Amino acid sequence: MELSVEQAAELRELVNSRDVPEDIATRGRIVLWSGEGRRRKDIAELRRA
Repeated sequence: MELSVEQAAELRELVNSRDVPEDIATRGRIVLWSGEGRRRKDIAELRRA
């Protein structure tokens, strides 16, 4: 998955917002990690951390 610089910035803002429900923030982190080229296995491990 590829993200533009703008998309990644918007997701980071969303993930770091205190007004966003945790499940939405988690999904945002998953998308960011995927956009960074991380493998599914690595993403699963990061979610547990």
